[in-house]
Amino acid sequence: MTYVLPDADVLYQALLARDPRFDAVALVCVTSTGIFCRLTCPARKPKRENCEFRASVEACVAAGFRACKRCDPAGVRSPGSWRDGGLSEA
Repeated sequence: MTYVLPDADVLYQALLARDPRFDAVALVCVTSTGIFCRLTCPARKPKRENCEFRASVEACVAAGFRACKRCDPAGVRSPGSWRDGGLSEA
């Protein structure tokens, strides 16, 4: 089964609003910086044309992006636990 992301414009609006409902739905990859973040990251928001959205930490890394040091999307929790809110046992 393949996970289909919501429309990129919907995800961009969620990014601008820092909408927590979308935090476990997608990550934003910023092409101008090479960094990926959670949609709720407090960092300055990128221009729409510099945003790509991916469904997982692994997909972001595979595309050549590195994790944001501010929101730490790939940090303390294992990448697999990011989707379930960190509730899984590592």
